[in-house]
Parts: sequence; C-alpha cells; structure tokens
Amino acid sequence: MKTRKMTESGGGGRWWIYALLLVATFKETQSARTPELMILPSPSVQTKPIGKNVLLTCRANVENLLLLTDMQWLDPNNRTILNNEVTYTNSPQRMHTEQMPTSLALIIPALRETEAGVYTCTATYANSEKLYKSVRIETIVAITWEDAPEEQFPILNKDFKVRCKVTAQPAPAVDWTRNGEMISTGGRYVVETDGLTIQRPVESDDGVYTCRAIVIQTGELAQRDIHVEVHTPPTFEDMLASTKIVEGETATIRCRARGKPKPTFAWIKASTQQNMASADRFKVNPLTGDMIISGVRPEDSGDYKCVASNKASTVEKTVLVNVLVKPRISDFRNLSVPINTEVRMECRASGNPLPTITFKKLNQQARPYVLGRQPTDQRIELTSVEDPSRREAVGTLRVLRLGRYDDGLYVCIASNEGGEATKNGHLSIQFPPSFASTPVDVWSWGQNPVNISCLAESIPNATITWKLNDREVERDPNVQKLSSGPQSIIKITPRRREYYGVYKCIASNILGTAETTITLKEAIPPSEVLQAKIESMTATTITFSFVGPQNFGGRPLKAYAAQIKKSAQPWEYAYNKTWPADSTYVLENLEPQMEYNFRFAAANEVGFSNWAANVIITMPRRAAPEEPRILNPIIEEGYVVSPYSDRMEVRWKIPADNGEAIDKYQIRYCPVKRDLAGYFVETGELCQTMHIPQEHSSVELNMLHPDTFYRVELQAHNMIGYSVPGRATFKTARGADPHVTAAESLFMMSSGVIVGIVVASLLVLLLLIDLFCFCVNSAGLLMLVCESFRGKPKDEDAKLGGEEKEPLKEVTGINGKEKLSIEIVPMVDNNLKKDTMVDYDFKNSIARTGFVGKDSAV
Repeated sequence: MKTRKMTESGGGGRWWIYALLLVATFKETQSARTPELMILPSPSVQTKPIGKNVLLTCRANVENLLLLTDMQWLDPNNRTILNNEVTYTNSPQRMHTEQMPTSLALIIPALRETEAGVYTCTATYANSEKLYKSVRIETIVAITWEDAPEEQFPILNKDFKVRCKVTAQPAPAVDWTRNGEMISTGGRYVVETDGLTIQRPVESDDGVYTCRAIVIQTGELAQRDIHVEVHTPPTFEDMLASTKIVEGETATIRCRARGKPKPTFAWIKASTQQNMASADRFKVNPLTGDMIISGVRPEDSGDYKCVASNKASTVEKTVLVNVLVKPRISDFRNLSVPINTEVRMECRASGNPLPTITFKKLNQQARPYVLGRQPTDQRIELTSVEDPSRREAVGTLRVLRLGRYDDGLYVCIASNEGGEATKNGHLSIQFPPSFASTPVDVWSWGQNPVNISCLAESIPNATITWKLNDREVERDPNVQKLSSGPQSIIKITPRRREYYGVYKCIASNILGTAETTITLKEAIPPSEVLQAKIESMTATTITFSFVGPQNFGGRPLKAYAAQIKKSAQPWEYAYNKTWPADSTYVLENLEPQMEYNFRFAAANEVGFSNWAANVIITMPRRAAPEEPRILNPIIEEGYVVSPYSDRMEVRWKIPADNGEAIDKYQIRYCPVKRDLAGYFVETGELCQTMHIPQEHSSVELNMLHPDTFYRVELQAHNMIGYSVPGRATFKTARGADPHVTAAESLFMMSSGVIVGIVVASLLVLLLLIDLFCFCVNSAGLLMLVCESFRGKPKDEDAKLGGEEKEPLKEVTGINGKEKLSIEIVPMVDNNLKKDTMVDYDFKNSIARTGFVGKDSAV
C-alpha cells in the first residue's frame, strides 16, 4: 500500500523508482545478458482504475548501455509519445515520456477509458538490433463513494434513506450492517441501489451503519461506516447561490435555514476565513442570518459562506457576492472629419461587470444603434470589445462615406446591471461651401442704398469675397461690406448705372470654393393702366375693375388711383381716390345724373404711372335703394340655422341708397315648409312684418316656433320707394316654445277663466229660463223631458228652439298637430236668440257672445 501511495503521489516520490532501477541494473551486470527491454511493472496485462495516474518504465537489459539508442514509447495507434520538455510551471502534456537515469518512463495522468490498449517500448542496440517490449493496459472503474456521508441525520417519523451511492466497473454488490449486524430487506428497512431506506425512523435507529461494496471480478472491497442519528439538521431555504449588490449602497444578504434545534448563523468570507461579525462595515444577526453591508465597495466581492448550526449538524452554503460597479465613461471625444471620408468614434468605459457600450444620435427619433451593421443604414457599424489590459469596454461606431446629415451630437451609453452612464460627443462634418438658398434678385432706384446678402454653409467657415461684373468691388467707396460670413452682406449705393448688374458671391475654405450670383436691377414706375371696366353702378357709386399695366416696373403693384372730375371742370379741379391693389375699387358719394370724367394710374414702390384709361360716365337718376344683402352664413342646404329655438338674428349689409338717404327697413317673415319638389312654400299661417330704423343693420325676430323654417324678406326704403327684397331662409333649433312669457301665460290663463265663467253663467241662465217656461207656459227642456216619460213622440225634439243644431266645428292648433272640437248649439227662447263662438289657438282664448233679437236683421 505504501508503494502504491508513493506511486500515485507523482514527481515527489520518484527517488524510490531510481533506487530500484539501480539495484536491478547492478544484479543484471553480474552475468552475461541477451539484449532485451523490460517494462515495470512487469505483467504483460495490467488493469488500472480510470482516473488514476499510470507510470510505466522501460529499461534495457544489455551489456553496454552506451550502445542503446532511439528508446521511445508508442501508443496503441503506434504513434510516438513525445517527451515532455515543458516545466511544471506551465501546462504539461497529458500523455508524455520522461527520461530517467537508466530508463524511459511513460506517464499517463488521470487515465481515461479511451486510453486503454497496447503500449510498446522500442529501442535500437548497437545500431543494428531492434528491441521491442509491449504491455496491455486495461481499464476499470475503482470503487468510488459518490454519495455516502459518514454522518447522516434522519428526521423523526419521516422515511429516510441512508445514502450510500457507490460506483465501480464492473458493478459492485452492496450489503449493509448496523452495529455489526447484517441488515436484510424486510420490516422497516429497504435495501436499495443507492442507500438504505429506514421507514418511520425512531430514536432507537441511531447507530453505525456500514455500507460495504464488493467487486468480485477485481477483488476490490471497500466499506463506509455511516453514523446515523435521528435528528433534524438545519436545512437552507430559499437561498440563492449568488447575489448582486451595487457599489456605494447598503445591501442585505439573507440566509435562512430551519432545523431542530433552531440553528444559529455565522458568515465567513471564503478567501480570508474571516468571521464577518467582526469586520468593519459588516453586521451579522446570528438569529436571523442577515448580513448587512454598509457602503458597498468593489473589494466586497467574493464567496461568503453562511454557516447554520444546531446539535444535529452544521451546514453551510456558499453565496457568491458580486459587487456591481456602475459604469464610468473615461474617454469619448469630439471629432471633426471631412465629408465623404470614414470616421471611428471610440468610447471607453469601466465597471463591473464590464459594461456594454452603444451609441445613439441625438435627434427627435433617436434610437440606440445595435451591434453590427445597422439595418436602416449599412454605412454605420457598431462594435463593442473588451480591453483586458485596461479593464475597460471599448465601443466603436464606424461611419462610412460621411455626409452632412451625419453631423450632430452623439451620446455614448455604457450600461451594466449596476446602472448606466452617458456622455455626449460632437461629430463635426467638414464640407466645402454651399449656398443654403438661392439668392433672389435685388431692386433699387433713385440712388437708394440696398443690401445684398448671401449665406454660405461650410465647415470650417468660408471666406467670402464679392465681384460686380467680374471686377473687385470691396474697395469701392459706394460698396460697404457689413459682414464677412458665413452670411456676408454688402451695402450698395447705386450712384451710377454701372452699379446695376450681376454681383458674384464667392465662398472658399480648405475643402473647396463655391459661388452664386445676385442681380441688382433698377426698378421704375409701372406702365399705364390698360383699361378700367365698370362692374356695377348706382345713382351715387361706381365699382371698377382694371386691366393692369403691361410692365410693373420690376416691383409688384401696391395701389390703383383714380382722378375724378365733373365733365364741365378742368382737370385742375379733379380730386383723387387711391385703393390698395388687392381691395374693391369703389367710388362713392357721386351725384345722380351728373356726368363725370375718370382717369386712372397704377403704383408700385417707385411711384405712379401716367394717367390713362379715361372714362366718361353719366350717373343714373335717383332711385329706390339697392337690394340689402343678408349676411347670415348659410351653413346647411340653402338655409341658415339659428342656435335658438324661439328667436333668430338677421344681419345685413347696408345697401347703396341711390341718391336718397335710407329712412327705414322693412322685414317680413313667414313660416314655410318644403314641398315634394324640395322647394320652400308658405304654410298659410299669418306672416309678420316689422319696420326697423335706418341706423340699424340687424334685428332679432322673437316669438318663433321651434324646429320651423321661416322665409325672411328684407327691403330698404327711401323717399323714392322700397328696394328689391333681399331673401333668406332660416330654421329655428329644436326645443319647446320658450318665447311664451309669464305675462302671456297669465293672459292665457285669464282668458280660459273668462270663457269658463261665461259658459257657466249661460248655463245657469238657460236653466232659470227653462224653469220659468216650464212653470208658466209648460214649455222648455223640463217639459220635453216630462213629455218623453209620458211617451211623447221623439220627433218633437226637433221642434225645440225652432232651428237645427249647428254641426261640430274643429279648430286646428297653431302647430298643425293638435285639434280642439267645440260644438256650438244655438238656443232659442221665445224672442231671444243667443250665439256663442269660441276661438282657441292654443295661446289665447277669445269668447264672443251676442244676443240677437228675434226680429233682428242679423
């Protein structure tokens, strides 16, 4: 066993190998030898456990070792196994040879199953004789205790498996003993392949359980004594294997375990084995298991063991604490690069873990770029790598074929789980001058100073010079340079006509030159008005339109002017009227039946044209006013909608009075409805008429019905007569009749009361008369009733009163929907005739009662 342990110990136990080789060599030299090779250990077939180190040595049994050459080992594929020349400070080869004083060793670390086979040692003796020696290595899996803790603690009354998982190749047989007595399956014990199950364990199940593994084929036997104590060991609950905390903050790391008895807790830093209860900035609660870290620092990273202990066991769980260091951007610079070239914007940032870096351009639709080429712009590529030497992340934004649109602010974004850091950088695209907009021609006249400007965009800023008709003008005393760039302005005083012409603005920077031209033109007054047309005319007004001049003089028209005189007067007595060019050209306050001469001119910024387009007009005689135009906007199909249900406002434009002042307006409005053809026709209801003082231009019509169409006719009046009516159709809004006032309601109620009183009085009077007739003359209604009971013929009823009953009458309500039927019955009593008629329009009730003598002509 000692020799085996020394063999497995590696290079530290090589001295005994060398000693054995020397002794063997000394004995062999005592007699004559046939040249041969020997392999130690000597069995030709050797069984080795997988995972164990293997050492085979090959030595030569020859008379003269100096004649031995080319000794080497061949693997099962007859490939030469190389000598390991790498020192142990580096990584050695797996399978290699190593030269010893009298032999060549083959070393196979941690033998693998694939490395089984025939290994051959070869050598050449005396340059002529080839020597060979082979050995077969077969692999087995030695007995390995994969899961067989030596102390195990069942939980009271809960089935428990005493774990003993053992592996070997060939497979082992496993049996159990408890306190030296063999355990067989039955009762509360169940022998399984990976352990012994104790059903409903009790305290008497404590003891030493021996798990024994036997491999008959290899003769291996191993056993494991397991101390079993029925107890409740601590068990961790809901505890993560790793956690992350953020630098600078206060963090709490929790450890939770249950057991019987209740466990206590401790925290140990794995690298230093320091109990964190005594460490600065750390606080440990032994009852709850919480470890609190104040002011987290990067050096607080590492493995921490939470140790939970009770009488049953002490268990621990390692928690990897990662301190997240928020990103810090160390380098992101402004760049200025020529157009159509390539740029690489580099951003460096540190943090733990190393942050990822991206960029985005600051604009209204800024989105971070993605790694690689951008789907929307293949010119842009983002890469993010790590720089281990500086422990930094490096993000690079590469842009090909730069354009002016790439100019702007870019933000570098470094982010990790601890947070995010940003930094702005400006990318300036250098480009040759270009003119932001095409300059317009400039006008001047009468030696008026004028400014000419051009705006050249470029990076770097361009230098701007000016030329007039290809000659330098910046030193000309009549040309003053007000600013140089990027917007350059020159002030020109055109004292002579030679200052009118083409001015050239020339912009230059290191990347190129551009130029643009501006023409300074001389403006003049417009040419004559070609024609004046009469559009409309009244007794006192004329409305004109014009055919403008052929030449505007270089500037837009600003006004038209008219000279007006009576035909009998010279032009010196004429008066002028000027209108803005975009207005209505109306002459007012003219005299009826007067003959006038008119002539016209057009004006621009320079001045007026010559008078032209003469017109002679005789004004019409005085007449009724022009038609007033109703101004309410028509917002639906041919009619105006009032926002109110009981009223509407009518507005109009005051018409021309045609020589006589307007003294009033007349407005007539009638309810209308649509006929089958869609036209508005009157309903037959009463129309209303109003007169309005001449100073008004609007009126409110009240007491209207809701949801009703009205036709409105408006006429202006002067001493000559009424104008043609202006017409419009209105519609009131839906709703009740809010126009009935309290006074009207009271009046309506009073009328009803009056009618009731009158009717009641008549009935009482008739009853008295009938009673008088019955008593005195045996006549009347009572007599008729009495006679009917006596069997009087019914046809005598028609004789009563001497007249037929008047038929039923119907009165239609004002809204055309409701009807009230009233039966009017004439009464005749001797020489007295009484007619009663009731009119009811659902607003006002009027009763008219008349007594007419028998011989009356009525």
